[in-house]
Amino acid sequence: MRFSIERSQIDKLFAQRNGYIMLAMGSMLLCLIQMIIIFLLSSREKTILIPPTISKSFWVSAQQVSPDYLSEMTIFFANLRLNITPESAAQQRETLLRYTDPVYHHVLKAQLIQEADRINDQHITMAFFPVNVKVDSKHVKSLIVGDIKTFSGDSALPTRRVSYLVTYCFNNGRLLVKSFEEVNHA
Repeated sequence: MRFSIERSQIDKLFAQRNGYIMLAMGSMLLCLIQMIIIFLLSSREKTILIPPTISKSFWVSAQQVSPDYLSEMTIFFANLRLNITPESAAQQRETLLRYTDPVYHHVLKAQLIQEADRINDQHITMAFFPVNVKVDSKHVKSLIVGDIKTFSGDSALPTRRVSYLVTYCFNNGRLLVKSFEEVNHA
């Protein structure tokens, strides 16, 4: 008799243990399914950005950026690079270099320092007026065309139309300048 009571209590304990094991396995399976869903959905997330100084809203996802974002950033970088005075050259250079791909950083820095030396020596002031921005969001690059007005001391030089090709790398939601080169416009 005593043996059958102990056996029934042991059977109850085994049943409870098996129930808790099944509950724990179900919880682990549910967590695994949630992790897979989160992983799959995280790459589809788009963040809508509306900064106060930018005129259009745009989005950024894990793999790509909107054409409006490329356009606005190209105008921003062109203004940093081409609207320049002897007094603002160093500050604008440092700001632009913060958004530069590490591979291209030393090349651009050398160019900007050389330009700043020439601007300081010749007392040059430049003003850039964008006319058009063409964006290739698939290859993450854009072409900006505009008029540049240059002053050397008190004398104004003729306005000239310039085109710059800005190539970017996009990594983990961050847009970095990979190249910023003047090109011949058609």
